[in-house]
Amino acid sequence: MKRIILLFSLFLAVSLSCLAQPSQRQKSIHMAAVRIAEQIAVPNADRDAFISLYQNYKKESADIMKIAPAASNDPEGAAEAKILSDFEKSEKLLALRKAYYAKFREILSPTQIQSMYDAERTSAGSKHSFSRRASR
Repeated sequence: MKRIILLFSLFLAVSLSCLAQPSQRQKSIHMAAVRIAEQIAVPNADRDAFISLYQNYKKESADIMKIAPAASNDPEGAAEAKILSDFEKSEKLLALRKAYYAKFREILSPTQIQSMYDAERTSAGSKHSFSRRASR
């Protein structure tokens, strides 16, 4: 019985320490936000606000991308479910970008926002090209 309690306590302690630490994904998003803030010359006074806003934006867009299509045993039904799910994701991402554009606009100029989107696209493109090369 003592052994079970000890193991449970150890498991609980490890679980809580993992929850307290930011995930690798969160660290990556933070680093990207810092890099983009430097690239687009966010003033120091607005840097922390931008980084926080950008992290929230990326978290919300990642949550949208996690939406899974409805399961179907029929291949045609599965294909249609995926297409409809992709439409739904696209619509939600567009609505999110519009909402965050207004928030980013309070801190950044339109040119800076465009540069931010370009930096995201460039960063995403390089990740995809690496994964394609790695799978060859």
